[in-house]
Amino acid sequence: YRCFYFQRWRAVMEGDLDAYGDVYPATNQEAEMPVSVFNVVWNPEGKIVYEQVGAVVDRLEGNTQGKAAVFGLLHNAGLKIPASPGDKVFQVLQRLGHLKGDMGRSWSRESDIPKWW
Repeated sequence: YRCFYFQRWRAVMEGDLDAYGDVYPATNQEAEMPVSVFNVVWNPEGKIVYEQVGAVVDRLEGNTQGKAAVFGLLHNAGLKIPASPGDKVFQVLQRLGHLKGDMGRSWSRESDIPKWW
């Protein structure tokens, strides 16, 4: 079973962002992401087996230069990531962060995935 739906995120940065030692002070500015389409898939038992975080519908909407979700929030905070989701250089940087071990994760550890998956 699959459901497609649209979202537009809005947020105000009211607190400082500490990005691994680089502090971005609160801007108190509203971020308005472009509309994005999301989808969720679940099995007959009702368990979610896949969720896709939005693909931008119109990159010219909003005030985040076409960036949505977390990329848009970080952009509004002043953290100008010179990449978009799916960017090959960004993927390499994510993997290097995983090897280092202290910079978060962008995919699940095998041991954290439920057996039914």
